[in-house]
Amino acid sequence: MRAIAVLAVILFHFKLVGFDGGYVGVDIFFVISGYLIGGLIVDETAAGTFTYARFYSRRIKRLFAAFFVLALATVPFAWWLLLPVEFWAQAKSIVASTVFVPNMLFYRDVGYFGAGAITKPLLHTWSLAVEEQFYIFFPLVMRLAVRAGTRWIPIVLVVVSIVSLAYSQYLMTIDPAAAFYWLPSRAWELTLGAIAAVPRFREVHIAAPLRRVLTPLAVVAVLAPTMLYSETTPFPGWTAVPPCIGTAWLLWVGRLGENGLTQRALSSTVPVAIGRISYSLYLWHWPVFVFLMAYTGGEAGWLLRFAAISLVFVLAALSWRFVEQPIRYSKRSPPVVFGGALLASILLALVGFGIWYAKGVPGRLSDETRVIADAAGDFAQTGGKCVGENNAEWPGLEHCRIGVLDAPPTFLIWGDSHVRAIRDGADQVAKENALSGAMVHAGGCPPLFDIVKTEPASGPRADRECAIQNKALRKILETPGTIKKILIVGRWAYYTEGRGTGIDRHNAIEVRSESGTSTSQARVVADALRDTVAWLHSRGYQVYLLEPIPEIPEFTGGRLFQALRSGREDLKTAIARFGTVPQQQVDDRQRRSIEALRAAATDGRATILPTHQLFCASEICSAWSGSSQAYFDNNHVTVTTSRRIRQTFLPAMTP
Repeated sequence: MRAIAVLAVILFHFKLVGFDGGYVGVDIFFVISGYLIGGLIVDETAAGTFTYARFYSRRIKRLFAAFFVLALATVPFAWWLLLPVEFWAQAKSIVASTVFVPNMLFYRDVGYFGAGAITKPLLHTWSLAVEEQFYIFFPLVMRLAVRAGTRWIPIVLVVVSIVSLAYSQYLMTIDPAAAFYWLPSRAWELTLGAIAAVPRFREVHIAAPLRRVLTPLAVVAVLAPTMLYSETTPFPGWTAVPPCIGTAWLLWVGRLGENGLTQRALSSTVPVAIGRISYSLYLWHWPVFVFLMAYTGGEAGWLLRFAAISLVFVLAALSWRFVEQPIRYSKRSPPVVFGGALLASILLALVGFGIWYAKGVPGRLSDETRVIADAAGDFAQTGGKCVGENNAEWPGLEHCRIGVLDAPPTFLIWGDSHVRAIRDGADQVAKENALSGAMVHAGGCPPLFDIVKTEPASGPRADRECAIQNKALRKILETPGTIKKILIVGRWAYYTEGRGTGIDRHNAIEVRSESGTSTSQARVVADALRDTVAWLHSRGYQVYLLEPIPEIPEFTGGRLFQALRSGREDLKTAIARFGTVPQQQVDDRQRRSIEALRAAATDGRATILPTHQLFCASEICSAWSGSSQAYFDNNHVTVTTSRRIRQTFLPAMTP
């Protein structure tokens, strides 16, 4: 079973065709852990022999040494290949791992501009943290159950499983990231394994003919999700039930010693060998993949990926033989084990704090690469004077002030993350002209009235907050005040086409009319934009629409940095290969969105501020402008660029 779990995860992460749902391997691991470790805790607690000292001494010897070696091994490769901001983030994950909370750290980083998974060499340690957190609390729960009577143990386990599963499904509707990373929403998987191991359930008799029917079904329940699920499947919640139930059944029926086809297959030499080194395989596979992608700029072919998987097996075998086994079976006493783990944790923490304090050690880079690294991190500044929704000026609406702050705002910039991208430029030009303005924005939130959006990348909470924000803004703008001009900014092609492009082609968004009118998404967006502009115009506002900047599909600042840092390409070659795009391709992508802007602006209801000429020349659009990098990723400009093009926004600000 461990072999199935770890192979599913590896094949999924290395993006081999046919294993789009291989992430369920982690859930299989949780059930196995609950069966082995949770079952041990139940037995020892019921027998009165459980002690934290002995239990955690075993856990440390089993897990910590291999992790310690792995964590230190990632540092030199991160030093070589990661951006300073990514190296800085890794430092935080190293420190978090020493105190069993990386899952909470990674949860906090989920969001519209959270660092991509592919930049986090220790991301996979979130599951180890969930397990360790579980084994802090689980013995306490079992001790309370035993005090009430051992007959309560199965009842408590079942209740915890049901409550945790229900909570997981609830979180899927409000905060999927929490459902994924938090212990309370994952605990049911571990307790399910423990249920399969407790004596009361081990003694349940199920007729052999029924077992022979249920076992193949359990195999299907375990394997089918690895191939049928995908990254768009809502997960965990109820979708995690089939592989977890299937795993629990196979573990339970395996105790009976039957010699059926399934049992023979799972107990054969190869699965057993892979299962034996599964922990080290899990530890090493993700960092190897991260650094492979960093070195190749995400362009590793199949042969290179298979070679990397082979390397993972070699590293895992070495780790198992020379780290796991010697430490696991050592005769060190608990005080020595705890002392050694403490010293190792302090060393890891000092390494992490050192990298963190040095802000990712930008001094390790050459001058040319340092400039690229700075540009790759030249975004996400909040800046300005931002106030929450509980304010007297605009009640119910979060907004930021730019320009002159001691005067009432006379212009408003409203939109999605592209507003955030141009914030510094708009602020600078407003100050240069002694103007006062406000900004309202949210990532992935179309600046439109009377629409609802569904975007898996941002989650249900952000979807609801988008609608609430737009309604609150409309209510405030119903009564004209000091605001005279409004600039609307958005990644319009994303909304009309319903999908990203190039490196973010996997991002999807659905935009629907609140009235439920059934029509194409491009039509919904065009109608909503026309109606929004008309509504603002009818109330006396001068409306401006910023032409969406050209998208450079395959570009990110991080990818450009990796190309230079790895030595694979020079700057000119890299920009030519993935930092430019034919203007015709831009026009084709934005055709329907530009038509929507023009339709909204008819009869003088709005003025369109052009942007394409800022980034396109000779029928080529580029992420490189003059002597500097103009883009942060494939559709957002850098802060420096926003300042360079700041005069573009001025017509929408001046009285």
